[in-house]
Amino acid sequence: MASGLAGKIRRATESDEFDLSGYDQARCNELAKAAFSEPMALKEMVRLSFVVGGGKLVRQKYSDDLPKHFCSALTLIGFQEDNSATVEQGSAGKFKFHHDTNKNLKFVHVFPKLSAEVRTEAAGEEEAAEEPAATPAELLLRSDDAEFLRLVQAQVVTYGEKKKLLEILKQRISDLEAIEAKMARLERVEASEEALFNDVGAEELKEKKKVVEGEMKAMVDAGRLTAAEKADFLEQLEGKVSQANAEIQKAQQDGKAKKVQARTVHRTLAANRVFRDVQALQQQLEILQNTKAAVKEAEPAPLPPLKHGAKIRELRLNLGLTRLGERPEIEEAVTELERRAKGWLESDEVFQERLEAQSAPGRVRGLLTG
Repeated sequence: MASGLAGKIRRATESDEFDLSGYDQARCNELAKAAFSEPMALKEMVRLSFVVGGGKLVRQKYSDDLPKHFCSALTLIGFQEDNSATVEQGSAGKFKFHHDTNKNLKFVHVFPKLSAEVRTEAAGEEEAAEEPAATPAELLLRSDDAEFLRLVQAQVVTYGEKKKLLEILKQRISDLEAIEAKMARLERVEASEEALFNDVGAEELKEKKKVVEGEMKAMVDAGRLTAAEKADFLEQLEGKVSQANAEIQKAQQDGKAKKVQARTVHRTLAANRVFRDVQALQQQLEILQNTKAAVKEAEPAPLPPLKHGAKIRELRLNLGLTRLGERPEIEEAVTELERRAKGWLESDEVFQERLEAQSAPGRVRGLLTG
């Protein structure tokens, strides 16, 4: 059993850092062989980082050749140098040199080989848990009332996202009503339909639909539509105005016809109902026209800021100024932060716009997007 530093490395269960001050070629060879010649029993990949040099304050502790010595020792036991290696099973048996300019330290990051039994066990666990994780839409549909509102306000930020959520709710309600109709007709229901029917009920979804419609109306009333959302909203509103005008015209024509034909009490009542319908349609049209005027007059709202936006901007700036060997880790961090920043139902196009808007103007912007 390995002892000393090698033993400590072998016992690691998560990413860790070790110091190789005072190590020469012989000690590096001995350590690499004891620590890494045999695969490690880990369920997931880790990054084991070894300090092999640094700036003025620590330089005297490390030989100038230490990075070369340790990399050579790893190569002797079958490890490969790969600057793109990262914390994933595909990087097993690889290492890379990294000069961390922020810490002013030099590292060799080692990604150990994993034992076949552990890899098989991990794969088996993944297969056993084959049920896919719930999608954002499913999380929203299945959440209780309070959680739903919180998620909508935190994760479905833009008007466009709320509109997409509303469409999802409408479609699910329609699907459930169709399944219920099949059941009422004693028709055969597919297993997938039965599973859908036994999930979230239509009445609960209708309440969620009201919440989303309320949130969307609040955004319109507050003038919080972006330029693209405003244009889309006005286009839809124009269609509703045209439809309302057509319905009013048809109702008025029907009313005139019924008035001419009114020879009995029954026909007179029918004509009066048409008149009331026309009044209701005219009131609806007035609301639509007022909304249209208000939205037209309002200035487009800016795109909502990104979560973690400042950190993403900082990392992107560092990426533009960093040497090639140090870029993979920064790129990995940027990718992860961007994944967290994207809205649950946000389109790639809108998210890209928000990323670009997050970038600073002028020369720095060029660095960030170049």
